[in-house]
Parts: sequence; C-alpha cells; structure tokens
Amino acid sequence: MSHRAISELHIVPPKQTVNGCYYRNYILNKTCKDAIERDSENGTILQRSMLSDMSSFIFMQDGAPANTANLTQSLCEKNFPKFWMKEEWPRNSSHLNPIENLWSILKDSVSQMENVAKLNHLISQVKKAWKGIDPKI
Repeated sequence: MSHRAISELHIVPPKQTVNGCYYRNYILNKTCKDAIERDSENGTILQRSMLSDMSSFIFMQDGAPANTANLTQSLCEKNFPKFWMKEEWPRNSSHLNPIENLWSILKDSVSQMENVAKLNHLISQVKKAWKGIDPKI
C-alpha cells in the first residue's frame, strides 16, 4: 500500500500455511511485484502506480515469521533498495504499521455487509470492500 494505491488483495487458499516459501513465491514475487511495477498515473486504487517517484519507496513488513525468514529478508534486500530489515523495525509495534489501519477499515467495511454462509461469498465481499477503499484515508 502507499498513499496513492494498494496492491491486489491476495487470498490465501484454505488449509494453506503462509511460510517463507509461499510468501516469497506468491505474495512478494507476484502480488507485491505487480503493484510496484505499475506505471499508470490514472485509474483506480488498484491500477495506478504506487508512487509518482519510486526512488522514495520504502518497503517494510511486519514481524510475521514468513516475513522475517532469512531467505525472505535477503530477497527483499536485493529487490527493494530502501528495505527495512527486521532489526530496524520496532518489535510489537502494530500501531506504527500503516497496514494495520487498512486491515481495520477493511474489517469494518465487510462487517457492514450482508452475513454469508459460504466461503466464496465471503471472499467476494472482502474483495469488493478492498476495491472500494478510499485512497484518501
């Protein structure tokens, strides 16, 4: 996420564990990479570039084990020039991580939608709420 745009929402399949390998292959190398490589100044929050000047881009993650795995840290350090290593980010500091606010907004939006009994309907609602996030928040 940035002040201009967000990545596509990656839905982890049922029973899939998000370990370092999964995180690197499906989230970093696909979802994040696709978002970072966008170059359009126009479009929806899911289409436009993350920043108008990518040289100021700082990539940060939370302390989840998949994010802090040595291979993940190495991949990020290699591919994101301004990457914050796990040692640089304060532990137990979710209030400092902007994505936590976005998760809260998403949760509030989905909770106002119709209750559903099937997983595929819930996924549709979550994706709809994600696409409807106001970039000015």
